[in-house]
Amino acid sequence: MTANKLANGIGARIRAARFRKKLSLEQVSELTGLSISLISKIEREITAPSVRSLLALIGALDIPLDHLFCQPAESTRENGIVVRAGERRRLDFGEKRLIKELLTPQPIGSLELLMIILAPGGSTGDDIFSHNGEEAGIVLTGCLELWIDGQTFFLNPGDSFAFPSVKPHRFRNAAEVETRVLWVNTPPLY
Repeated sequence: MTANKLANGIGARIRAARFRKKLSLEQVSELTGLSISLISKIEREITAPSVRSLLALIGALDIPLDHLFCQPAESTRENGIVVRAGERRRLDFGEKRLIKELLTPQPIGSLELLMIILAPGGSTGDDIFSHNGEEAGIVLTGCLELWIDGQTFFLNPGDSFAFPSVKPHRFRNAAEVETRVLWVNTPPLY
C-alpha cells in the first residue's frame, strides 16, 4: 500500500491550507512544535500524521478537521442522514495499524460514531489522551486492551465501555486478529 493511499489525501489538503495562509514550513513548525521534516513528510504523504500532530496542524492552520477527509458524493435525499458503507470517510494512522472510519454524516450534532479498526499489533501508540467529553463503545471482533486512568481492561466481542474523556486513556489490539470497535465520542472530534 502506498503512502498516498495511507494518508488518503490528507497531506495535500494540509499543504493547500498552509499555502492559503501563506505560511512557510518553518512558520508552521514554530506554531505547532512539530519538526519541519515531519510536516513536510505529512504534506508529501510519506507518513500519516498522529492524532496529536493532526490536531496541532489544524489548530495552526485554523481549518476544521472534517476539511481533511474526502467528501463522498451523496444523494441530496441522503445528505446529512445516511453514510453508505463504501462511502465512509476514513483516517488511516499508517504505522500504528489503526484506522478510524467516520460513520456519522456531516455536519453532525453532539455525538460522533466511529468504526475503530485495529490490525494485529495496532494501537494509539504510547501517547495518552485526555480531552473534554465522553466516550463509549462495544467490541465487535477481536480483543481490545483499554487503559483508562491507570486501569487496564480487556474487552471481548459484546463487551462495552463508557468513560469521561478527561480521564487519561489509550488502547490497543490485544488479539492476533483484527479488532473492530464501534466507538462513540461526544462532543465530536472529527
